[in-house]
Amino acid sequence: MILSEQEKVDLSLIIPCYNEAPHLEESMIALLEVLDQTRFEYEIVFVDDCSQDSTRDIIKMICARQSRCRYIFQENNLGRGGAFKTGFAATEGRIVGFLDIDLEIRALYIPSLISKIELHGFDVVTGYRHYLISQTGHIFRDVLSRSYRLLCKLMLGFGVKDSETGCKFFKRETAISVVLGSESNGWFWDTEVMARASLQNLKIYEMPVLFLRRTDKKTTVRLVPDTWRYLVELFKFRAKIGLSLLNKSPVYWTANGYDLAMKVLYGKQYLNTYVEVSKLIPDGTTVVDICGGSAKLYEVFLKKRSCEYIGLDINPNMVISGQNRGINVKLFDILLEEIPPADYVVMCSSFYQFYRRKEEILTKSMSAARKAVIISESVVHLFPDNNKLFGKPLKWLNNHGFGECEYRFNLDQFRSFAEEHGASSFLYQDGQRNAIAVFKKSQDESVHSKSSQ
Repeated sequence: MILSEQEKVDLSLIIPCYNEAPHLEESMIALLEVLDQTRFEYEIVFVDDCSQDSTRDIIKMICARQSRCRYIFQENNLGRGGAFKTGFAATEGRIVGFLDIDLEIRALYIPSLISKIELHGFDVVTGYRHYLISQTGHIFRDVLSRSYRLLCKLMLGFGVKDSETGCKFFKRETAISVVLGSESNGWFWDTEVMARASLQNLKIYEMPVLFLRRTDKKTTVRLVPDTWRYLVELFKFRAKIGLSLLNKSPVYWTANGYDLAMKVLYGKQYLNTYVEVSKLIPDGTTVVDICGGSAKLYEVFLKKRSCEYIGLDINPNMVISGQNRGINVKLFDILLEEIPPADYVVMCSSFYQFYRRKEEILTKSMSAARKAVIISESVVHLFPDNNKLFGKPLKWLNNHGFGECEYRFNLDQFRSFAEEHGASSFLYQDGQRNAIAVFKKSQDESVHSKSSQ
């Protein structure tokens, strides 16, 4: 159903359901009392995940009485994450969220949660649960819950305090890719979606809420098997997004380690690469830095010149490090995603990673750039690839875990590529490590780029 501008929904509230019959009607009365007092145009969408009790009958009855309510009945049991994603995809609200319908987190928090998105510019707002040990049902469960939160922080590196809360609201425009792009359907979806939101550098706010466990509700949590399953999922997800250290050289484990290795190997020429690139970027312009690594280009050179910067990198270790230093860095796969528009699109010392798709990468970069694409590429190497003594160890040290690392440009090859593809200038000084190819947009291309964006 396509809504007109006048009918656009402010809030789509998804209610994932599984065997909720004992408290569903009572909870809906409390929920509607809160929502009806707000100024928001809202809808409530029940997504029943194959309940075994009378939940579906009650949902049908509620929807028959309430015009703002509708339902989706899943054919297969997927879990809370799968149910929410089904509801998210079937709605059009500017804000989309869910609240566990047992209301162990009360509905009265909803207006405050939504206002953080509406008035304060947050992309994701969740309820950070506070409760007494007596409310957990068992001190052992409280210890496990807190231990899991700590483990998530240590293994995933994001600063979310309570990823598992059953109270989450998302700004559709900015969060749709992380909500629908999260692969898990079960309870681990909560951890995954918050990790992905953090890696995308979405603005996240955790509002303290009181958690009051219902004594009349039988828990579905099985402490030992569920804890083990969560740990397994956590390790799998860590590897999936590239946080595992096993598939990459230690040089790429941390941003500080990378900077140190480059300084040891190349001395002053390491930072000189960024010096020369920064000279080509005017003050106050917007810059997208592809494969931005430790974000030195911004941190040392562009920050003090009021440039608006986005660093994109596929290595989450680098992304987390940059975010912890307050830099706008996002997890990004250039082969799958569109480059955000900017005045200048820059790539430093990473073009070789896309050797077999270099024309495609240049084309995507030119489409995103309003003024120019700047590619600074290493053309002088410490040891040639056929060096029997150092070739293999250096190739191993250069394994960043993503893309290609076998091929390197020399000066003639990079110059030929630049000339063949219409570079406006090619900069190189004898003795330097990097050469720079600048691809300026023509005036006609710049006007077309602005109008299309």
